[in-house]
Amino acid sequence: MALNEFQRAAYKVMGGTVIRSMNLTKLEDDLRKARLGVRAEAYVSHGLLLAIITGLFGLVMGLGLWFVVLPLAFPGAPPFLAVVVLIVPLLMGGTTYAVMVGTPSGKAKQRAKDIDMRLPYALNYIAAMASAGVNMDVVFKSLAEQKIYGEVAKESEWIYRDMAYFGRDAVTAMKRAIRRTPSDKFAEFLQGAITTLTSGGDLQHYFTSKAQRYMWENRQDQKQFVDMMGLMAETYVTACVAGPLFLIVMMAIMGMIGGQGPAQLYLVIYLLLPVANAGFAFALKNMTPEV
Repeated sequence: MALNEFQRAAYKVMGGTVIRSMNLTKLEDDLRKARLGVRAEAYVSHGLLLAIITGLFGLVMGLGLWFVVLPLAFPGAPPFLAVVVLIVPLLMGGTTYAVMVGTPSGKAKQRAKDIDMRLPYALNYIAAMASAGVNMDVVFKSLAEQKIYGEVAKESEWIYRDMAYFGRDAVTAMKRAIRRTPSDKFAEFLQGAITTLTSGGDLQHYFTSKAQRYMWENRQDQKQFVDMMGLMAETYVTACVAGPLFLIVMMAIMGMIGGQGPAQLYLVIYLLLPVANAGFAFALKNMTPEV
């Protein structure tokens, strides 16, 4: 992937410092597995420069808050609030860098999840192709063209590229794919295919048996997911329906008896309930696999 002007400028300014002072082995591995197409030195340089710029912007915000907003809104603001001027830029710069550095790992995990979900079905396709006596390069080429298999198709595209355009044999291409794939299942499948191919085994039987095994594991994962959804439903009813309803009734009764205002009741209705429902919605969104 070609670097844009900002990334090239960041690498020129900070690339040497980054290369000398940081261990980027893990980040390099995450970038390769996420298929971001950029070297770790350039990526970290981009993140550091972006964090510095964000920190300077936060410093300007902090100074504006201290010298403009606070004197107008709170003329007698205590001096210790000046620490905000330092905390705001540090938080903004640190958060920017942490997000940048953590992004490749997150994308690699998303790719691994997609590969694991689609691999059983892709293996059925591979087994059908192998049963027709199709060569390995044609098998991976055909699989790469089936976009329905998502990231598995992209991994196959890279394997076919190594074989067709770089002249590598099937074993070498699959070994390279093992090193760059984020999915342990896909790496295990390729390693088994290499062993079967080099030992003269029956690839069709291997592909079929692997497809059956991964389909069984997929059914088990789906069963566990359904059980987890049942548990989440029970928890939601208890925590966000029955529990708050009981709490609201009790607080209303206690407020009438004690002559207190409805402030606490408003806090439960307008803050606690929306936050709890949003939390459950976010958790369900992250737990639900894409179809």
